[in-house]
Amino acid sequence: MTFTKLAVLFSLACAAFAQAPSSATEQQSLKKYTDLLRQDIRTEKHAIVDAAMALEPADKAKFWGIYDGYEKELKALWDARLANIKKYAENYDKMTDSVADQLAATALKNDQQRNAILQKVYGQMKSALGSKNAARFLQVENTLEQLVGLQVNSSLPLIQ
Repeated sequence: MTFTKLAVLFSLACAAFAQAPSSATEQQSLKKYTDLLRQDIRTEKHAIVDAAMALEPADKAKFWGIYDGYEKELKALWDARLANIKKYAENYDKMTDSVADQLAATALKNDQQRNAILQKVYGQMKSALGSKNAARFLQVENTLEQLVGLQVNSSLPLIQ
């Protein structure tokens, strides 16, 4: 699967969240759908990252031990990002300065938290695999983040 296909999957998850389901049954269906997308995304992302990192077998175990912890931390940030998109969708037609400020503050906080996690994981990767592999990890993650961000952001209308 290509980076673009991965971005499309994330976009679909965000679009599904943005629809603000009304009934409990719709909310459960949306949660199942989103969980399935996340599972597929994790599988495809794993393959993309593995190919891009091109590590020797001995280094793969070290890398994935660190990366799995990183992914767990990142999941909480994606949950917060999706909740923020849902709040945006719920308030789009009745956006106030206060809500816009809350949305922006949440988005900025999310970015800061992601950068803090990346900085921590970069240090772990550097210690375990060396600076070049740690830098490659950052390149791969930033490329994926930018592609997904572009896809998600281009599917959201600007605040009126």
